[in-house]
Amino acid sequence: MQQKKNGLILLMMIIVMTIATACGNSSSEEANASNTDSQEATKLTFAAREGEMADAIKAVVPKYEEETGVEVEVVSMPFDQLKESVVLDIRNNGGAYDLTMIDDPYMPEFGEGDLLVKLDEYFPNGLDEDFLTQAVNLGKHPYESGELIALPLFGNVQLFYYRTDLLEKHNLDVPATWDDVVNIAETVVENEDNIYGYAVRGQRGNPIVSDYMPLFWAYGGTVLDENNQPQVNSEAGIKAMETYLKLKGLSPKGVESFNTDQIATSLTQGQVAMVIAWPSWVSQVDNEESSKVVGKVDLSAVPSQVSDSSAMIGNWMLGIPKSSQNVEPAVEFMKWITSPEIQKEMALDGGGAPTRISVYQDEELNEVYRHYPAQLEALQNSVARPRTPLWSQIEDTWGLYLSQILSGQLEVEEGLVKANEEIAKIMSK
Repeated sequence: MQQKKNGLILLMMIIVMTIATACGNSSSEEANASNTDSQEATKLTFAAREGEMADAIKAVVPKYEEETGVEVEVVSMPFDQLKESVVLDIRNNGGAYDLTMIDDPYMPEFGEGDLLVKLDEYFPNGLDEDFLTQAVNLGKHPYESGELIALPLFGNVQLFYYRTDLLEKHNLDVPATWDDVVNIAETVVENEDNIYGYAVRGQRGNPIVSDYMPLFWAYGGTVLDENNQPQVNSEAGIKAMETYLKLKGLSPKGVESFNTDQIATSLTQGQVAMVIAWPSWVSQVDNEESSKVVGKVDLSAVPSQVSDSSAMIGNWMLGIPKSSQNVEPAVEFMKWITSPEIQKEMALDGGGAPTRISVYQDEELNEVYRHYPAQLEALQNSVARPRTPLWSQIEDTWGLYLSQILSGQLEVEEGLVKANEEIAKIMSK
């Protein structure tokens, strides 16, 4: 009897243990499934510059979410707010953003501040050669030779716009140098009524600096030498400014205060023969409802002089804030959105400024964007703004003296010497 009782107790213990084990396995499986679901449902938050670029990103994101199960929230902000919000969050280790767009002049600040995740380990063989070298260099700190901290996302660059009808009428060739530009502008002014040869963008600060720098670089100018000493009053700077003043004399009245809107109006309303502008203006020139020069304007790389590299590159980079808690998923998204296929999709969605050579050479895109061949050439011969966190201060100071020279308040050499002295003070801080 006692044997039976002991056997019954043993059987009950086995049953209890079996049930407990089964429950434990079930809980473990549920926990694993929960973890897997959590990984699959990773959410990335992308801080983007509001406008057509953010719209292009938003247009392709659903495809990535469908392919991977990773949710991507695109938070679009105005230009100034974007940088401020991202930097503040990184410094506070907030982790609010997993990806961010960065205007390339700010890359030295992000690099020296150690604000971004270093990417070399995720690209052990480097970026593939389809990326434009000039764009890739912007994402390295130090510039060109350092560690990769950002990928080129949108590749903007200055272009040269010129009136084909006026060149044909006066039997003139497309300008290759700034001497050619001056000669063409003089011919137009001498022979046309109410049409100016050129339009400088003379508003103080960023506008005049951006407009003048292509001439400065074309004449062989260097803003900062290898020791970070300013060289804006060099012989190249003097010659460039003298040419700039000649062009002012062939421009509409009041160009000392001209900014983007005034330049766009003067071009689209048929008032000028040539200007420097960004690729996004092509749509304004070709707009049959508002432009008077549809079919009369073509584009090229910015003219040279002693140097072929003269157009200002203006890329938007893509980096991962150091405070992100989702670095590896963010890297995978970076690889996807900068791929040729997705760059083409974004271009067709209105993003319009790839950073890959093959996308600029795509036949379908060339049918949509007639300026792509010129834009590719300009990018391949482009120059980056000085790689220093102090660039904003330099630009403001240089722009002040350039505007004073343009308005006749200072002579060329006097103004450039003063600008150089003030920039030297900025660099010595």
